[in-house]
Amino acid sequence: MTESAPAQDSGLTAAPDSPEAITRTSVLAFFVADHAVMAPDAKMYVNGGFFALLRFPAFPATLPTLGVGAVLEMPFQDTMRDRTIRIGLRGPQREELPVRVEARFRTAPSLEAQYGEPGIVPFAVTVSNVEFPVPGVYNLVLWLDGTEMRTYRLRAIQVPMVASAGAGPVASDPG
Repeated sequence: MTESAPAQDSGLTAAPDSPEAITRTSVLAFFVADHAVMAPDAKMYVNGGFFALLRFPAFPATLPTLGVGAVLEMPFQDTMRDRTIRIGLRGPQREELPVRVEARFRTAPSLEAQYGEPGIVPFAVTVSNVEFPVPGVYNLVLWLDGTEMRTYRLRAIQVPMVASAGAGPVASDPG
């Protein structure tokens, strides 16, 4: 006689590990890209994502575009409540730099949502002309309602100029 294998739990009926597991907002993703944008269908489009090293020929240096993507998982009971997301950049001395994006939002369950199901809330933005004053470690920071939720580490380094045949010096690619 063969034994039947235990039924696989799909996660839909499993009990949560703790009450906090169903009542806290989670940051599912937080990253940088060359470009990030949200489409009207709530899909995030990202080009050149998930890098951690920036190469510049001289400092202060300017990055032409810095895309930022974030995905929050909001608990069901937090729907229909005003929230604030803020993203900023800290320099090597932990100083806050003049890169700041802030948005107020309110989530609502979709028509297809099951009772108690958490909501997925994506954010994307591209910031132009981000200045990095000195080489070092920078941290992109995500705050939700004034609470620091996540950081993303970037390191800016100085690299030599590359000479191009027949032309003047050319800076290496920052990405």
